[in-house]
Amino acid sequence: MELIVSPYILVIDILLAAAIGYAFFFMLRRLNRYDPELNTMVKYSVIFLGIAEVGRIVDIIDDFCCQSPARNFEIFAYLVSIIGVIYTVIYYIRLVENRYIPAPPKRAQKSALGAHIVFSKNRFLDVIELLKSADFPVLAVTRSPGMYEGFDNVSTVWVTQVSGGVNPTALHVLHDVILRFVRDNPGSVILIDCVEYLLLYNDFRTVFKFLTNLKDHVVLQHGSGLVIFVDDSVLSEQEKALLLKEFEPL
Repeated sequence: MELIVSPYILVIDILLAAAIGYAFFFMLRRLNRYDPELNTMVKYSVIFLGIAEVGRIVDIIDDFCCQSPARNFEIFAYLVSIIGVIYTVIYYIRLVENRYIPAPPKRAQKSALGAHIVFSKNRFLDVIELLKSADFPVLAVTRSPGMYEGFDNVSTVWVTQVSGGVNPTALHVLHDVILRFVRDNPGSVILIDCVEYLLLYNDFRTVFKFLTNLKDHVVLQHGSGLVIFVDDSVLSEQEKALLLKEFEPL
């Protein structure tokens, strides 16, 4: 089997196959690593880059033989992979826009609850009292998911270092989960009853920025409610004053 194209063409084909192959394995290693929306983009990338890589391998083979039989397959592979990659890029851009580019707040969706703080030493009774008359969807970010069993309108996010929950240092993951919930459930309320636990793994400044950013998105942008529970004995007077500037006591 002899080379039937110029060495220059063969080198280009090999370089393209190597580049696409690197991108394919790069995305393959990230499969099932992220949240469902981002993982969908990774799956599309793996599929269409895989098709493109097969097309490049066939192209290298036909540099030595079988140019005519392979041509139709190469055209098909290039067409599908190019369209697929374009679709994946558009999907990713839309995902980024939905997550990180805020839309103008809608006055009609402004929550009657707003952003509140409860300085609670008896959290269970406080939460139960709040949920007794709730007729809206609730997402509880908590250390104790079992506390919310029996409430049909309450979903929970378990904050823990154990597999199956969200790590307390992964505040960006919590942020994304909460935003997806309020987008899917207009007029909902977010409860965060584990601020002390977050403060064990993050400094106050980081947690405060996380909470105020949530307030901007959840309350001001999406018109949902946000209630945080915290034992004020773990806060300094300055930290308590900062929270009270952003959250009304409930």
